[in-house]
Amino acid sequence: MWDWIDSTGNLSHYADVYNPEHIAALLPSNELACDIFGAYANFYSPYYRQITLESWIEGEEAVASRFPYAMDDVDKAFRHYMEKENNGRPFFIAGFSQGAKCVVELVKSLSEEEAARLIAAYVIGYRVTESDMAACPYLKPAQAADDTGVTICYNSVESPESICPVLSPSEFCINPLNWKTDATPAITQDTVTVAVNPEFKVLTVSGLDRDRYYLPILGQLFPKGNFHLQELELYKDALRENVKTRLDSYRANNR
Repeated sequence: MWDWIDSTGNLSHYADVYNPEHIAALLPSNELACDIFGAYANFYSPYYRQITLESWIEGEEAVASRFPYAMDDVDKAFRHYMEKENNGRPFFIAGFSQGAKCVVELVKSLSEEEAARLIAAYVIGYRVTESDMAACPYLKPAQAADDTGVTICYNSVESPESICPVLSPSEFCINPLNWKTDATPAITQDTVTVAVNPEFKVLTVSGLDRDRYYLPILGQLFPKGNFHLQELELYKDALRENVKTRLDSYRANNR
């Protein structure tokens, strides 16, 4: 979503959740998320006034200034869900990119009782920093495919030179194909190899065409070799099955 001129002639840095064009632009991402996270669980994903791509291109200061407005929508939607829809059930929280930043903040807001029912938080295409972890004991890194009450976090690049500084560095990373936190490689789509880079806490991906996935319009954020925009699609089958694995594990340990 890019900056746009609203009906009053003002430049807006936020999506309009009542604008049909904006809803249509966001719908494919929502449908993909539902395919992944809604296969084995109820899927709840209201629209929110997310900040625009220009905000991220402008850098940390613009994001810090504008993000609280978007996060307020997410907070209210989450509180509505917990109070009106959850009914005391275990739950996942998942988000991609800006949505993953929202996930980090939502986990920080959980009560002790709510945190006990959190099966897992998926922070996809964003970071969990040292200060985030210091501020919140519930941001615990996943160590395997079936641990619960944990956070899954990763960013995908061809090499460390392709890292997006707005989304990194992160304190931890896990491979969503083999659920290893070391450099053990895994293969997907027959020819794509993915492994954790333990030094930079990112996924190193080989076998994808860096030119095919490069978008010049987003080059300031995602240089060639950064596979941020593929981070749901590339791992969707593994993520979908992982939701079931962690749900089964939670149920087995909380009978």
